[in-house]
Amino acid sequence: MRSSGVVWPDGQRVAVCLTWDVDGESALYSRQAERSRNQLGELHQRSYGPEVGVWKILSLLEKYELPATFYVPGYIADRYVSVVREIVERKYPVGLHGYLHESMDTLTREQEEDVIVRAKRSLSNLLGREPILYRAPSWELNRWTPDLLIKHGIISDSSLMDDEVPYALETDSGHLIEIPIQWILDDAEYWLHTRANRDKPISDPDTTLKIWEREFKGYYEHSGCYVLTLHPFISGRWVYMQTIEALIRYIRKFPRVWWTTVEEVTRYSESLLKVGQLRVKKPVPPEPTVQRR
Repeated sequence: MRSSGVVWPDGQRVAVCLTWDVDGESALYSRQAERSRNQLGELHQRSYGPEVGVWKILSLLEKYELPATFYVPGYIADRYVSVVREIVERKYPVGLHGYLHESMDTLTREQEEDVIVRAKRSLSNLLGREPILYRAPSWELNRWTPDLLIKHGIISDSSLMDDEVPYALETDSGHLIEIPIQWILDDAEYWLHTRANRDKPISDPDTTLKIWEREFKGYYEHSGCYVLTLHPFISGRWVYMQTIEALIRYIRKFPRVWWTTVEEVTRYSESLLKVGQLRVKKPVPPEPTVQRR
């Protein structure tokens, strides 16, 4: 098996990034407009994230003195200014996440660029600088997305699933640092429950915890970058907050864990790229092509 590990700074064995996508009610407006006009319940369930869940998360991070990264749609930054400002004032990195959590693969290049520009404007007003991090809503990129991101000053993306460590994605415009993620490390796959998907059972939190613990152990043994993706309107509920806290306590038992942010991993990856120690990949071709690897 190919060793995919990275030599982390100061002899650390693994990098751990706790990340939260503060989607709020944004996605419902862009993806289910008719429901958002007629059904108040789901909008309010999702607004629980910025209204209540974020504050629980900030308290948890403060309790354990942990770093974290937040991805925020532009609409949420515009609507919940005090919430995002609090995140920024506590020095947590904030990245782009669409404007209305749009499904990017349904947009033209021009439409997607408009979304990026609009979202950048919203976040820049609160950050006091232009954002450099990006995560695609629902983790879907168009083939032109990496070039658009580089064009607009984005340094790293966290949307692809082909590795367990950062790498440089080669584009016509330059290199984009990719911080890989995975569905099994996403709370929505276990606990998202709405009127529209009521047939989907809610997973037992203890079972989810076991999955996350076992996956972490693999990342630890192979010097990976363990990125947990959470949503305040989901994981902000008490039972799930307890599960996340249990995971934190589990990971803290391991020595040489680099609790870090996506921004710090991005900067470190850039330094590795400069000295030829970061793997460079090209996007998978759009049609079947034999490439010896």
